[in-house]
Amino acid sequence: MKIEFRIEGIPALYKLMKKKKKLDFIFQGNTLQDLVNGLISKFGPNVKNILLDKKDEIDIEYRVVVNMSKYLSYGERMDVPLNEGDTVHFMTVG
Repeated sequence: MKIEFRIEGIPALYKLMKKKKKLDFIFQGNTLQDLVNGLISKFGPNVKNILLDKKDEIDIEYRVVVNMSKYLSYGERMDVPLNEGDTVHFMTVG
């Protein structure tokens, strides 16, 4: 599946992604968990350290938005289905 992935306010992730704030990203699967696994496969295990908390959820300090209209709630977002062409935006809260 191909989505557009954007980051804002997460300097460590920005650095891992070779200073790209957005990229078209192809990964296997169709959930946010699959996207995160794809990012870890492509950019290395530090992605996990940056994004995930001890429960393997995207850290509560990060907001995840799909298509700039659907905010994904902590504790429920890893299984959210994504669609081809979606834009997934990770940003800091606040």
